[in-house]
Amino acid sequence: MIRDKIKNRDIQNIDDDIIRAKRLIRERLCNDEDIIEVLHNVELEKNEAPPDEYFGTNIFACVRVPGIEDTVRNHICFSIDDIEDSYTNEAIKLQYIQFVIFCNKEDINTPYGIERHDLLGYLIRDLFHWSDLLGMQMKLVYNREGVTDTNYYTRTMKFECRKPNSLQRGVRHNRYEFDTYRPS
Repeated sequence: MIRDKIKNRDIQNIDDDIIRAKRLIRERLCNDEDIIEVLHNVELEKNEAPPDEYFGTNIFACVRVPGIEDTVRNHICFSIDDIEDSYTNEAIKLQYIQFVIFCNKEDINTPYGIERHDLLGYLIRDLFHWSDLLGMQMKLVYNREGVTDTNYYTRTMKFECRKPNSLQRGVRHNRYEFDTYRPS
């Protein structure tokens, strides 16, 4: 059960751009029929599961390396990192959105003649490259193939986004600290 409050804070209306961005990315991935098809979760397809059930099974809002699994699964993991403030403007920050695709070696081939990790990489690039989903355009700056061990082929993609630096209503102070000192 998802709760709406932690004592004094409304969790559904958090003023945090990373949490808000993860919710938007999750929604976009889960609602894309091509992503769901290419993830190829036979069990969920057989049960005609709604797209949200892929979250936590095949789609994760954190980067995790899949362990040993009884069933063959493919995964899309994503994370968001604030890397640095702009050197010329404290109100702007650089944010990286990273996707890591894990495809099981037993399910790497697709009926389209494209390896699954490359096809999922294309679909993610198609959905997010130059998208303004997060308020500013996302630019693909890293796209690399790899392997984890002998079980998974991977593709890691990073998108860069310059955006406002978590200002709360344009104010640069912490609302839980004393309000007596204000630089003029």
